[in-house]
Amino acid sequence: MRELTFAIEYEHGADPVMDVFIEHPRASAHSLDAVVDEDAFWRMEHATGPGAALDDLEAVRFDDDACGEAITDRRCVAARHHDVVERTTNELVLYSYLADICECESVHTLAGAHLPGGLIFETRRRESTCWWRVLMRSDEKIGIFYDELGARLRDGLSFRMGHLQDATEWRRDELTGVALPDEQADALHAAVNAGYYDPPRETTLDEIATDLEIPRSTLSYRLRQAESKLVHLYVDGETGTQWLE
Repeated sequence: MRELTFAIEYEHGADPVMDVFIEHPRASAHSLDAVVDEDAFWRMEHATGPGAALDDLEAVRFDDDACGEAITDRRCVAARHHDVVERTTNELVLYSYLADICECESVHTLAGAHLPGGLIFETRRRESTCWWRVLMRSDEKIGIFYDELGARLRDGLSFRMGHLQDATEWRRDELTGVALPDEQADALHAAVNAGYYDPPRETTLDEIATDLEIPRSTLSYRLRQAESKLVHLYVDGETGTQWLE
């Protein structure tokens, strides 16, 4: 398998979806997309951020007059279907399916027209940048796709190339969630179940360590390691910049 990475930068006012992230810099979104064929694709998108940002993103996605797919001046005409899979105060999981796509020049349609079938896309959006990673069976005709993608961008959009290489960094935890070593996961689950992170705190590290039959210092270390990974995932989780290295 091969992967291609690139980024598209957006000026404010150039795209209704990216305007949400430009106007709400604390918001970010991560999606997995798949092209069914040249005329259809689906997306599962997970967005986090302030409630106002998620409200705006949901409104744009459900607005058939707001096209957030096209990268040229040709607006995408399609049968659109969206569902909110989950919504909390600061998280939104949104499913989208576009079919019967016509008169559209988007990353998905250009890739579907030139690259082998079975494509998977990973995107990350934050502020003015959308990072793309494309997983494909081979890079045959990748030059045509690359040339068309860079040449067809409308005003207000700019293209930045990443890399073309064997797909070696599609880790399980990036697709399904953060992965912790067993001892850290056990410590974290025990602390959560005991109410250690609840306000007011319902237990102490000494009590949890006793239940787990490990020293308090060992428990404290494992929790700090798990907390560090989770905090960095939350703050720096959009690893799109690494795709461009």
